[in-house]
Amino acid sequence: MTKLVQLPRAVSWADSLVRDPNPPVNLFAIARQCGIQVLALRPIIPKGLLLPVVGGFEVYLRDPSRRDLDIGEPEPPDLLSPRQRFTLAHEIVHTRFYKKVPDKMPVPDNTVPNGMDLEDICDRVAGIILIPTVLIKKELTNPDEIDASFVRSLASKYRSSAAVVIERLAIVEPSNLFERCILLVRRRDGDAEIRSFYFGDGMLPLLVRPKPYSRLTEWIPDIPGSALQGHHQSDCSVVRKERLITFTSVELSNPGEFLLQVQAVPGRSPVT
Repeated sequence: MTKLVQLPRAVSWADSLVRDPNPPVNLFAIARQCGIQVLALRPIIPKGLLLPVVGGFEVYLRDPSRRDLDIGEPEPPDLLSPRQRFTLAHEIVHTRFYKKVPDKMPVPDNTVPNGMDLEDICDRVAGIILIPTVLIKKELTNPDEIDASFVRSLASKYRSSAAVVIERLAIVEPSNLFERCILLVRRRDGDAEIRSFYFGDGMLPLLVRPKPYSRLTEWIPDIPGSALQGHHQSDCSVVRKERLITFTSVELSNPGEFLLQVQAVPGRSPVT
């Protein structure tokens, strides 16, 4: 069965999971619901590992320590990093693509896509588990307030990454007409690489949409050097079609990454 068929079904499945109405989502409860019996931290090479066992699954997450976790209890605050939580959500999605038989070991469903298609589906749906559609819609009482600080705040509130927040915003609120773009960027060789972005369509008269994994200097060749650094708050700008465009950076805890807010200032800029 093609990815185009499986993705909407997986999305509906994720939206139907029983959740606490308050963030962050209790991943331990969802893991139990999906047949995961054992969850443990191990110094393994892959980020995560799902093993079918009689009656369900075991999940192992990469960690320097060796520790078995009690998923019979609510997920403790700050026990898992945002990266580990995403990996756990990803492995939870994988359980959907197994045929489960009582008192037997689950077997892969051979009618579903495999390889990169399946991994892409699991990544996409993991974001829905971490930041459910019904909850993120409650956060969006005023879509015009989506900015870099809002992205960082949601990432903290949902114990997720800025990348997941941006992707969820782009799916749930895709046609925002504001004149603002929020990018997750990573410093690289004196430049910065665009990892993901939320682009307001109101920016289109001034800037083309950025391309993921391209350099900031490819998108805006005359971008000020201070905007590439991302240290603290940057106060710098360029002019496009007599409109002033400002750049504001918000540092993240993940080394080398920061949020860059690109904003068109209302009105006209003086012609120099």
